[in-house]
Amino acid sequence: MWRLAPEELDRLVYLPRFLVWRLAPGEQETNEEMRIGTRKIATGRVTKVRDRKHDFEVGYSSFNDMDTMADTCCAGKNWRMIVDTGFTCDVFPFKDGYEAEKNVPVGTCATLITTGQGSDFILIGHEMLYFGKEMERSLLNQNQIRHHIRHNKGFIQDDFTREDEELGIMTAGNGEVFIPFQLAGTALHFESRVPSDEEYDTLPHIIITSGDAWDPKTVRLRKISSDNRPQDRRVRDYETDIHLGSISSALLEKESSERMISSVRIADKTTAAVISNDRHSKVTAENVSRIWGIGLDTAHKTLRVTTQRGVRTALHPITKRYRVDHLNLHRKRLNSAFYTDTLFSKVQSLSGNKCAQLFTNGEYTALYPSTSKANAGKALGDFTEDVGIPEELTADLAGETTGKNTEFMKHVYDLRIKMHWAEKGRKNQNHKAEREIGILKQRWQRRMARKQVPNRLWDYGLVYESEILSRLSRGPDGRTGYERLTGQTPDISEWLDFGFYDLVWYHVDPRETSNASRQLGRWLGISHRVGSDMCYWILTAAGKVISNTTVQHVILDEHRDPITKTQITEFNNRVNDRLNDSKFMTDEPWDGTPYVEDIEPPEDPTRRGVIPTNEEYGDMIFEEKLDADEHDDYEEYIGAQLLLDVGNETLSGRVTKRAKGLDGEKIGRKHANPLFDTRSYMIEFANGAVEEYTANIIAEAIYAQVDDEGNQYALMKEISDHRKDGNAVTKEDGYTIGFNGNKTQKKTTRGWQLLVEWKDGDEEWVPLKDLKDANPIEVAEYAVANQLDNEPAFKWWVPNILSKRKRTINKVKNKYWRTTRKFGVKLPHTAEEALAIDAETGTDLWAKAIEKENMKVKVAWEVRDDLTIEDCRAGDELIGYTEINCHMIYDVKMDFTRKARFVAGGHMTEAPSSITYSSVVSRDSVRLAFVIAALNDLDVMMCDIGNAYLNAPCREKIWFKGGRETGEDKGKVLVMTRAIYGLKSSGASWRSMLTGTLRDLGFNDTRADPDVWRRPATKEDGTKYYELLLVYVDDILMISEDPKKTLKLIGEVYDIKAGSLGPPDTYLGAQIYKHNLRDGTWAWGMTSEKYVKNAVATVEDLLKEDGKDGVYQHLKTTADVPLPKSYRPELDVSQELTDDLSSRYRQLIGILRWAVELGRVDIYLEVAILSQYLSSPREGHMEAIYSVFAYLKKHDKSAIVFDPNGVELDESAFHKVPVEEWRDFYGDVVEELPPHMPEPRGQPVDITCFVDADHAGNMITRRSHTGILIFVQGAPVIWFSKKQNTVESSSFGSEFVALRIARDMIVTLRYKLRMFGVPLRGPASVLCDNQGVVKNTSRPESCLSKRHNAINYHAVREAAAAQILRVGKEDGETNLADVFTKILAKAKRYELFSCITFSSMFGKRGPPDREEAQVGGKRKRDKVNFVS
Repeated sequence: MWRLAPEELDRLVYLPRFLVWRLAPGEQETNEEMRIGTRKIATGRVTKVRDRKHDFEVGYSSFNDMDTMADTCCAGKNWRMIVDTGFTCDVFPFKDGYEAEKNVPVGTCATLITTGQGSDFILIGHEMLYFGKEMERSLLNQNQIRHHIRHNKGFIQDDFTREDEELGIMTAGNGEVFIPFQLAGTALHFESRVPSDEEYDTLPHIIITSGDAWDPKTVRLRKISSDNRPQDRRVRDYETDIHLGSISSALLEKESSERMISSVRIADKTTAAVISNDRHSKVTAENVSRIWGIGLDTAHKTLRVTTQRGVRTALHPITKRYRVDHLNLHRKRLNSAFYTDTLFSKVQSLSGNKCAQLFTNGEYTALYPSTSKANAGKALGDFTEDVGIPEELTADLAGETTGKNTEFMKHVYDLRIKMHWAEKGRKNQNHKAEREIGILKQRWQRRMARKQVPNRLWDYGLVYESEILSRLSRGPDGRTGYERLTGQTPDISEWLDFGFYDLVWYHVDPRETSNASRQLGRWLGISHRVGSDMCYWILTAAGKVISNTTVQHVILDEHRDPITKTQITEFNNRVNDRLNDSKFMTDEPWDGTPYVEDIEPPEDPTRRGVIPTNEEYGDMIFEEKLDADEHDDYEEYIGAQLLLDVGNETLSGRVTKRAKGLDGEKIGRKHANPLFDTRSYMIEFANGAVEEYTANIIAEAIYAQVDDEGNQYALMKEISDHRKDGNAVTKEDGYTIGFNGNKTQKKTTRGWQLLVEWKDGDEEWVPLKDLKDANPIEVAEYAVANQLDNEPAFKWWVPNILSKRKRTINKVKNKYWRTTRKFGVKLPHTAEEALAIDAETGTDLWAKAIEKENMKVKVAWEVRDDLTIEDCRAGDELIGYTEINCHMIYDVKMDFTRKARFVAGGHMTEAPSSITYSSVVSRDSVRLAFVIAALNDLDVMMCDIGNAYLNAPCREKIWFKGGRETGEDKGKVLVMTRAIYGLKSSGASWRSMLTGTLRDLGFNDTRADPDVWRRPATKEDGTKYYELLLVYVDDILMISEDPKKTLKLIGEVYDIKAGSLGPPDTYLGAQIYKHNLRDGTWAWGMTSEKYVKNAVATVEDLLKEDGKDGVYQHLKTTADVPLPKSYRPELDVSQELTDDLSSRYRQLIGILRWAVELGRVDIYLEVAILSQYLSSPREGHMEAIYSVFAYLKKHDKSAIVFDPNGVELDESAFHKVPVEEWRDFYGDVVEELPPHMPEPRGQPVDITCFVDADHAGNMITRRSHTGILIFVQGAPVIWFSKKQNTVESSSFGSEFVALRIARDMIVTLRYKLRMFGVPLRGPASVLCDNQGVVKNTSRPESCLSKRHNAINYHAVREAAAAQILRVGKEDGETNLADVFTKILAKAKRYELFSCITFSSMFGKRGPPDREEAQVGGKRKRDKVNFVS
């Protein structure tokens, strides 16, 4: 062994093969040596320092090798020393037998580099070891360089995996110079030479390492794991059954044993910190955190959502307790799906148990230890008695849970439980049980190690952990699993007084309370089924477990008392001997199943992307942060923060989890294009409300609140206070003294926090370093106003910010924007304000909306004249009901009609999340339905269900006091009897009712879109087809040979709005019409003419208010295109908009986005480009928006026709490859057909896709832009235009990125068509104008030369091999996707859009006939591969 004093350790410096000892100036060498293993270091003193300051050769050139294994930079023959610090180091090799390098000087050195542009610079390196001529090549440590240059915004790129970025050093401070690395094998280096005196004096200097004393031991570049040993983090495959075993050091692997022993020793040292003189624990978050082993924040949340009425505070034992946490003794049905699994132990417990049966729904967990796995049936019986009967139960395929004559199955049959069995090898089917087992394992391991619990108590320990788990504030809404299951607030009194295995006193005879009668014991949990209330399991000195109510802590003074200490020692010895687990090992053969004490947990099935997220299971119950790779990335919206309009205010919300239907399945499906993503998510708002939103809405909201890089702005209102802690730098210590005596300000903000009030009303203490970067001007002004600018944390940067940016202060202040208008129409907050707006505008639009709503909403409540408000609020009446508030909210629909709606204060209720959802049909499904209708000669009709929500019963028990909105019922007790807007359960209640009706009519949902329903049918001529029914909340669209017949049947159940039953004329804000083609066929068309006219009129009104009504006259001359071809919004340097105009900008973008969804694809590219500047729009961007509206004003008549006719393709554009040739590369890959796919019926369809990318189109970021247009038959159904997420070095790369996105869209589209029952005719035809991409994707033998494109490359080729798609060459001049990638001139736009839309640009007012519309297409028959 070897020892060094702490001050000596600080002077060790490590190099790859050397251990360096730094000698202070003046130290002299002695003969003393100290041996460290096989390495030697000198501890003597230096008598003479070697002079190497002039040991160099001017002009000598060599390489500088980069090596992070060296702690210090070493200058070799290509450097010269400039300043000698006087310090030296002795460098010894790690292996004996090599000579040591002694007295290596430490100094400032210089070398000369030449850039690729021919410029010369001097690199200055402080604190370098100077070897001079004795070392041919220099050795540079990236981290020493990085530690210095990162403070000046420099960086080092040495990551080989990031192939899109060049390797090298970007310096900063004195000026930016990029030093590229050269690559030799796996080594990085760059070349430099020794400068002359003249070069050193005249050339610019670039400092790459700090002049401060370099001490690598104190440097923290980033957080690292506290466990410095190697860790195996590979994903392992485990069986589903989990074994419990001993955690004693005798049975653990060496590394695990050392870690656990270390934890136990630390716990012994902290006895005084966790033992007090209180006989009973106080109810504080700190105590709960310590006793339960949870984080402090979770402890605070748990206390908020539970009660603690039964906590004992007396100093003497009491025998009668009040229990409030025992579940209903009657067996009740649980509206939840549960999962069960068996845990096994290597050690027989003190009670003789060898296994345990776990039941969980992912939120509430119950555990039942047992002597044999055959007792799974008894465990199920106990669970149904204690908790309730689950509607569904999932178990593994084990004999004890599948056998017909087992007790388990007997309970299943008797209790009518719907059983599911997980298939062998598919662990994700029983994911919730496996997940909870993993959580229990980790918590139990920590508690065993921390409190030295004998392993034979594993059954009591795991039952305790499961009870704590079910009563923790976990999950997105902060509620406990107990409450979400039962609807009752749990009382946690029994778990607050003692921690598991706490040393306690108990009285054998509860009537005798003297100290003489008390005995020592260990607290093991709550004895629910034995003894009186608040009765505990106690481990006695004899090794037996008894139930006792007279229990108290062993206090600190007693631990110090010699007599009591002896008693405690004797007690512990007896218990440890009695619970020696080596005598009670189970004889069950090990089958490879992991035991609970194994450090590596079972595979987390959430990695598979098909089950709820970690947060839903409450991972905050662990104090340690989970490994980064345990976080799932398959639900990209979960955890996102965004602002959403809720009622008449903008609220800050957080996406918490996926929404689920009543069947437990997640709602909606993912789509590569966010606008077609139908998934639904729950969003928790700052006020506590939880609402459901679809992914496309979430995506649009997020895009509106982020910059080009996806960074979200925190919208600050003001800074209201400041504070600093002991870590803040004082004024006296605000400078550092360099080696040359110069004083430099310390650039640090540590220790300072600012109290920020956000625009959404929240307040938060934010570290100065974070707020300084986000809002520098506001922080600087606050510092000056509060005389903080002389503090070291502010002094080094505040003057510079204010001097450079005073002229921009007014632009960047208060970037909060609250939506007060919708579609440009001002929204009132109250009825009085609504009527005032009517008076101001000379209309009665709002008054009529209020009157209409009052007439229909009265059926939603029951008047209780027999009750008084006071009695209900006192709890004497309507027991179990919740009082809420109701009011009117105001909205403007997509067609600009005013709407008033009576709503309930749903945020005041606690409805289970399983009944709080609602979904709508996706827009691409609507387009497909119109194509299918025309293709199969089916009719289309629609209807609107009147007062849809009011048709469904209210699922919640609520009442409210009548207000002005209730008319004559004002002031009365009103009980809600019908579902009403605002209640969390109303949407689900209505959809559930409609679902039952549709199923009774023989419809089944298509799964690809849960709001598209299909039913097999046969035409009069015997042709089989599928009827389709599309639902958008209360709007129903029916496709059938006789749709009116089905809609009338629906009308017998619900009230259909008068005049709404008939052929569709308006759907989702667009006008629908039937278009007759010249060849005798017909097609459905969609136009947004009315919507566009209303939108233009709204913008004109806004401009009149601004006094700018002449702007359209100015833009008319250029209104033939939305934006001029030369326009570059990224180069716009005009003034930023004010808050009000920024809000208007975002509203106008929203209007244009919906116009695009309704078919105005001719403005899609312009809208996509301008949407990139929503966070900080400029005046030039607003003028561009007005230019788009000017174009719409002139060209308001445009339509999309869903042409059912097939397309003609030039087959010479496609390279025909036999399937057999692909097998050599991708095996027998085939397209995977969706499960539950119906038998195809009706006419087959073709899919044609155009793909393009504008390479490096953005002049600032150099990112490319993707454009995609997908046709089904001759109808455009999907369009996509978006900036790519990465910078591609070639057009080949950007085209491949676009092609991979198109491939994903095609796969999703083919899945949807199959689930709709539509036959597909061959692979999708994809047309691309890049010959290299076409060749690489259509010829099996082609090779990829750029590895960073490998994923896109193989994804597309595999799809081609599976016959999902084929790729052909399209000329760049005729590629239709070109309109979605770059701004085109008028003639080119006309030529390409003539093949996509019918527009007034063709010279007619209204959609032209088919022949005229396709003139461009026929003229380009030889050039364009798409011809109708």
